[in-house]
Amino acid sequence: MQVLGIIGARSGSKGLPGKNVRPLAGKPLLAHAIGIGRRCRNVSRVLLSTDSEEYAAVGREHGAEAPFLRPAEHASDTSIELHYIRHALEWLDQNQGYRPDLVVRICPTAPLIRAEDIDRAIDLLKGDQGADSAILMTPAREHPRKVVRVAPDGRHAISYITERGVDVAPTNRQSYAEAYNRQSLPIVSRRDTVLKLGSQTGEVVLFHVVPQETALDIDTDFDFRMVETLLLEREREAGRTT
Repeated sequence: MQVLGIIGARSGSKGLPGKNVRPLAGKPLLAHAIGIGRRCRNVSRVLLSTDSEEYAAVGREHGAEAPFLRPAEHASDTSIELHYIRHALEWLDQNQGYRPDLVVRICPTAPLIRAEDIDRAIDLLKGDQGADSAILMTPAREHPRKVVRVAPDGRHAISYITERGVDVAPTNRQSYAEAYNRQSLPIVSRRDTVLKLGSQTGEVVLFHVVPQETALDIDTDFDFRMVETLLLEREREAGRTT
């Protein structure tokens, strides 16, 4: 079974300009995602989708394929991931005759994800022909029922879930249904899920739960510092055990 690992890294980040090539523990951020993909035993090819020749060169240097530049319409602030993934699959089919069975989206902003967890999600999908996709997810650090927003009057806080003030300071969290986050975590999709269903996940979604400490997402300078600390600690621990 052919499995394509695809890493999306556009160059126009507004929050942290140049985020995807910013150094993290001695390597550009996107290089960590490439390394994760290359360590996956199930992944056949690792491809970088970017709108930047500079980023493409960085990707090639660290072991990814970058045979094209992503069109501008798939690299704006409002572009969605599905579009660049679809573009990559169509380009590979039209230009190389390559049609992977599965495609794994790996985000540069989650560099602590473990290759073995991605392999687990791939194995789940390979073993269930009735499923459209498999996702990695992690227990939510903040339960959705505790999230609040400002009411339309601009003066009061209300529950994001109920849109009332009744549950704005809930108690007895043990009674809540379990909640998980999946932002920026890998998604394993069947090729037909992307191209025929027009979705990354489809309707039948398998899952693999990963620890919170491997699922941190980088969005701020603080996130960079925190993730770098954990990454260096992991590398030191690996060095002590080899």
